[in-house]
This record gives sequence, C-alpha cells and structure tokens, in this order.
Amino acid sequence: MKIDKRTLKLIKPWAILAVFCTFLIYLLMHITEITQFFTSILHLCISLFYAIGIAYVLNIPMSLFERQLKKWIKPGSWLSKRIRAISIFLTVILALLIISILLSIIIPQLVSSAIMLTNNLVSYVQNIINFLNDIFTRINLDKALIDFDPQTLNTYIESLTSNWETMLKTASNWVGDASQMLVKNAMALTVELGNWFMGFMLSLYMLASKETFLCQLRKIIAAIFPYRMTEKIFAISARANDIFCSFISGQLVEACILGGLIYSGMRLFGLGENFEILISVVVAITSIIPMFGAMFAMAFGFILILATNPIEALLFVIFFQTVQQIEGNLIYPHVVGKSVGLPAIWVLLSIVVFGGLFGLLGMLIAVPTTALLYSLLRDLVNWRLETKKIHVTTTCLEGQEEESEE
Repeated sequence: MKIDKRTLKLIKPWAILAVFCTFLIYLLMHITEITQFFTSILHLCISLFYAIGIAYVLNIPMSLFERQLKKWIKPGSWLSKRIRAISIFLTVILALLIISILLSIIIPQLVSSAIMLTNNLVSYVQNIINFLNDIFTRINLDKALIDFDPQTLNTYIESLTSNWETMLKTASNWVGDASQMLVKNAMALTVELGNWFMGFMLSLYMLASKETFLCQLRKIIAAIFPYRMTEKIFAISARANDIFCSFISGQLVEACILGGLIYSGMRLFGLGENFEILISVVVAITSIIPMFGAMFAMAFGFILILATNPIEALLFVIFFQTVQQIEGNLIYPHVVGKSVGLPAIWVLLSIVVFGGLFGLLGMLIAVPTTALLYSLLRDLVNWRLETKKIHVTTTCLEGQEEESEE
C-alpha cells in the first residue's frame, strides 16, 4: 500500500510525537542508570575540566607576557618563533612562585599562631572575660558578671595532659575505623592530586595550541548549527570571555590591593601585632569570593585579635569595614570594570545559589556567570520593548496600545 505525500505529512508530526514520548518514558524508567552513566563519564573527564579551567586562568598572564615579548623581540629572529614557549615557561614560573610564597607565609604563621594561642590560653580567656565584665559593669548589669578562676582552667588543662595513658587507651578503640578512613582519604587525595597534575599538564598543551583548538571548536559549532545561530553562539561566547577575563584578572589584582591595604593599615594603627601577615594573606585569598570571602576573613581576624586584645578586635572590625567600603566604591569599579557590574542583591543570590549547587567552585564562578545571564536578559528585554515600541520608566509607561484582533 502506497502512502501519498499528504497523508505522510499528516502522520509525520504524530509519529515524531510518539517516538519522543516513548523515548521520554524510557528515560524516566531508567533515570538512575542513565544518571550513573553520565556521572561516570564526567568523572573520567574531570582532568579535562581542570585543564580547561587552569588554561583559562593561565592564559591571562601568558597573553600579557606574549604582548611584552613581541615588543622586545625582533620579527624573524629565532626567538620570535619561540615566544609562546617562553611565555608559557614564564607563566608557570610565576604561578609556582606565587603558590610557594603563599604557602611559606601561611603555614609557618598558622603553626606559630596555634602555638601562641595554646601556650597563652588562660591569659587570653582572662582578657576576654575581663573585657565582657567591664562592659556589663558600665551598663549596670552586675548580675551578668562572669566568674572566672584561672586556677580552675589550669587544673583542667593539667588533668588532660596528665592522663595521656587513659586518652591513648580510649583512642586505641578507634584506631581500626580511623585507619580505614585514613586509607580511603589518602587514596582519594592521591587521585585528586593526580587529576590536578594531569589537568595542569593538559593545560600546557592547550595553551601551546590554543588557536588550533579554538578554530576546531568553532568549525564543529558551525557544522552543527545554522548560520544565524552560529553567529549568536560566537557573539555570546565572546561576551562571556570578556566578562570572565575581566572578573578573574580584576579579582586577582583587587585581592592583592586589598591584602596590601589591610596589612599597611594594621601596621600603621598597631592592630593585631604578630598576626598582620597572616590576616592580610587570608584576606587577599578569600576576597576572590565576593561578599562571603570578606566576611570570613573579617571573622578570622577578629577571633585571632580577640584572644590577645578585645578592644583591638573591635577596632579591627571597624577598620576592615572602612577599607571594604573604600575598596568596594572606589577601587573595585576601576579594577574589575563595569562589564561585571551587578546589583548587590544579584551578587548575593548568585553566590548562594551557585554555592549550594556546586560548592566552592560555584561560588567562584557565580558572579561572572550571573553577569553574563544578566546582560543577555537585559538585551532581550530591551529588544522586545523596542519591537513593541514601548518606553518604560520608574514613573510612567509610554507607547502605543496594540490593536486587538476582531
């Protein structure tokens, strides 16, 4: 039986719908297996994802080195053909130097701070309680005064340190489970370090041939999608690249500036003696995460200084907030630029949502991703308003009413 074209044209949409519904039912019935399959595939590609992220970050200083080397190296010389290799080498040296400096500062400072806090625990607790009692006395809350006997704390600490045998016997009951957990964590850490190392090595290959990889990716996109859609994908990709580059480079520069301001201010005003370097480095590192990073750094510095001098701790909070306002209103817009500018409510929501979905990585990419989506939504809304010939302000609506079809 031969089916004519008209009948085939009528049957085709229903056939497509039936196939789609069958495929959807199959997916819903096997959603667990399909999810596990794609999760395993993504887990195998984790090194590739790390490589893309590392290459994207390292590309910023590498491009800077390339531009500077091209100014100094004569075209046609044997060095001109090795500018990319020299730039990659300088970038890797710079990254390793920064990491080694940070580790050499943070680890010794953390160890010395922990030892100092442990050795002077009694006097630090006494300082805090005296400070609180002084506040309660000033506001006539005599019933709220805290009674503290340093000898009691000393006796408690001595009893803990004198009962090592009992503590070791109690801890020995957990050795079996702890050893298994330690082995699992060691294996997981080894695998994670291996993924990062493989990602780092792959990133060097990506940086060396980034134009080739980008050209191949563009060809694949152009081969799959229509011409108009390909143009839109390329335009959105270019905008995303500008936003992410501006955010990453700006955040790194802004982190160095903020850490320097905190260190200079603490040295100038005599806040947190012996903790200036540690607090300023923690501020510089955590400020990469907008809003929440600064809150964590301020709490970290406040707790450290509170143990030695409660009044200085309060002054540190006031000083930190002042620096934050100056940095957020004067320095940050000039360093990061307006391309990443977002209202504060969107910054907060993006960090909460992306952080809840993807953890620390989500908090790092939350602001530039939301900035990209925000700019695309803004362009779409403006295009629709122009199409409908409507002008909207905070107080009025101007335009022509659309004629209803009779």
